[in-house]
Amino acid sequence: MEECSVRVLLADDHPLMREGIALTLTKEPDILLVGQAEDGMEARRLAVRLQPDVLLLDVSMPGPRAADTVAYLGDKCPDIRVLALTAYDDDVYVTALVEAGVWGYVLKDEPPAAMLRAVRSVAEGQRWFSSAIAERLNRRRMRADHREVRLTKRETEALRLVMEGLTDREVGSALGLSERTVRYHLGNVYNKLGVSARAEAVAKAMELGLVRPRSEDTRLTQ
Repeated sequence: MEECSVRVLLADDHPLMREGIALTLTKEPDILLVGQAEDGMEARRLAVRLQPDVLLLDVSMPGPRAADTVAYLGDKCPDIRVLALTAYDDDVYVTALVEAGVWGYVLKDEPPAAMLRAVRSVAEGQRWFSSAIAERLNRRRMRADHREVRLTKRETEALRLVMEGLTDREVGSALGLSERTVRYHLGNVYNKLGVSARAEAVAKAMELGLVRPRSEDTRLTQ
């Protein structure tokens, strides 16, 4: 990586925790800490103004819910990748954030090296979840393998367009929906299929016969 190639905005309402994380980040030659926020609303404002590559977001700050902030930024600033930072690995937090489109989830009790790996991975476009969270997502995926999955008509339409290579914005234009609404529908798809990424969702849905390429649908109706 080039020097200061990853621009990070840090949001945490605990001063000691925030200062410690900031110190860890600023020691890295390839990471530039562009700003700090102490509540959810300030995190939104700074993210929109500073346009960081990664927003390192504490999920339990005062202000808007972390999942709502993830969805808000996904709609307004889709190039910003949000990495959740938390002491909680509860399913309620995990599911809400994954459905909102979070790029990763790192626990505060992990060593600094793990957080740095997460930041760099997310900046490079790779999802990153702490091992405990990854195991939980895998278990959810396994449960999805053994139950009948039903997608709504809108979820199926959105997923088929994703399969054709359209971005969330393009899917929204095709269906007459906002980008945020598209992310909401795709988040529901991810949750039902037990996956956390677009490619996984497409592969799983095709495996289960929930969607088919448009060319196959055309052949079947001829």
